[in-house]
Amino acid sequence: MRLCHLSDLHLPLPGPVPPRLLLGKRALGLANLRLRRAATHRLEPFLDLLDAVAAERADLVLITGDLTNLSLESEFARVDRLLRERGLTPARTMVLPGNHDRYTPLSDLGDAFERGMRSWLPLGFRRDRGWPLAHQTEGVAVFGLDTAVWRGPHRAAGRIDPHQIDRLSGILGRLPADGPWPVIAMHHPPFELEGAPARHYRNGLEGFERLFEALGERGATVLHGHLHRPVRRLRGSVEIIGVPSASADVDGEPRLAYHLLEFDRSGLVRAERVRHRPGGVQHFEREEISRD
Repeated sequence: MRLCHLSDLHLPLPGPVPPRLLLGKRALGLANLRLRRAATHRLEPFLDLLDAVAAERADLVLITGDLTNLSLESEFARVDRLLRERGLTPARTMVLPGNHDRYTPLSDLGDAFERGMRSWLPLGFRRDRGWPLAHQTEGVAVFGLDTAVWRGPHRAAGRIDPHQIDRLSGILGRLPADGPWPVIAMHHPPFELEGAPARHYRNGLEGFERLFEALGERGATVLHGHLHRPVRRLRGSVEIIGVPSASADVDGEPRLAYHLLEFDRSGLVRAERVRHRPGGVQHFEREEISRD
């Protein structure tokens, strides 16, 4: 299986936001978007990246959350349109939510992500029993978890629902020992964030240990976004790989990227980062994803 992984779109808003929608955290988010993110997350290089992803003709395109900034209906509608215009199809794309896709209590309780991206989710999908998503080939099984949940101001941490892990554990228990290889995808990173404990409280993932309990001694690959920087590390027989933002372009620095990963039933056989390089004839460059 050839898999393209991208995450954290954070695209500029498609238009003005009605004042009635700017309550609480969303007003703070809009201010942050205009003062900071608008200068770092740009639409044009993201569209170049989408074209490059489509040209890879991967077996699966994986988008691990933060499709939006404020979980507005207009944002989801534009993401839906851009993905289709660039040649991506729901049959070969797995889309997961990030914390920005459940940005307010109403967008979380009202399933704004599931409604906005319903044509990219399985027919009849229900949030209370639909996770994890699954895409299986003869040699590889990809499972998408939902770690996104609304938080108060200045907090973007995620949480793994134990019921999701129970369902995942049941599926893994039915897989034969000689394959397919499990690939677990989510928005938040499944490890303790370095630095002060407050950093993990603000941006980490609650309950990630449950995932490793479910995996046990089984080898697997875990893919995530959220940190906007590359990650590759090992935890026992599990390899964890995080992808940078798909739209962050700071002062010409080639930060935005996607990952091209190749698997067989024995595990990961190739891992490349495809980074945007502004200007010149060649807009992207490939490099091996090194370990932390």
